[in-house]
Amino acid sequence: MEFVFVVLFGIALGSFGNVLIFRIPKNISIVMPSSFCPKCKKSLQWRDKIPIFSYVFLRGKSRCCGNWIPFWYCLSEILGGIFALFSFYCYGISGIVCFLLLLNFYVLSVIDWQFFEIPDSLNFLNLAFAVVFGGLFGEAKWLLDSWVESFVCAFLFMGIASFLRLFVGSIFKKEVLGEGDIIVFGALGASLGIFGGSLAILFASGYALVFMLFARKSLVPFVPFLFIGFLSVIGLMSLKFL
Repeated sequence: MEFVFVVLFGIALGSFGNVLIFRIPKNISIVMPSSFCPKCKKSLQWRDKIPIFSYVFLRGKSRCCGNWIPFWYCLSEILGGIFALFSFYCYGISGIVCFLLLLNFYVLSVIDWQFFEIPDSLNFLNLAFAVVFGGLFGEAKWLLDSWVESFVCAFLFMGIASFLRLFVGSIFKKEVLGEGDIIVFGALGASLGIFGGSLAILFASGYALVFMLFARKSLVPFVPFLFIGFLSVIGLMSLKFL
């Protein structure tokens, strides 16, 4: 029964993730006004706010104007439940930190994918969650304390990212990493350590390269691929492959 409550909790927070994705890039308060249709701006009825079920019942269309509701609204809620279940199963009640890190990282990824923008508020919050995650669940490899190592790895990865941004950018005469990406690199180092963080970046680079080749695009947001790289590594860690 406890797993049911965990999943419902995750779905509810996943629904709140939709609020962050829609409102923060538009500088709209996340508190007021109450939920409204993203197309016609009319306030939603309570029955249209039930996560997942409302989307399925309405067949992906807005009740008030009949326009299609983007699928990622429902996807955020589904992933919220999955993230919560995974976090609780792997880390118990302390897994709330893992869940918040996963959900916030996902929100950052969707915003970057849609707007090529990384909000500072969510980015630094992501770094904070990553440091706490590394301090709680990381194993100190080369320092005596996992909390200290989490902080050190965060600054180490941000330093490396800053160097790459300047060095590679000077070679190609264009920006290859944004300032926001530097903080995301720090979050990977803080949460996964040197080896895990490096592996996540390697995975992300491979995923991005494959996507660019198939999509025939020369410019793609990098945070979504860093998130997928993070998921790949944390999944391997949970399976004891790392």
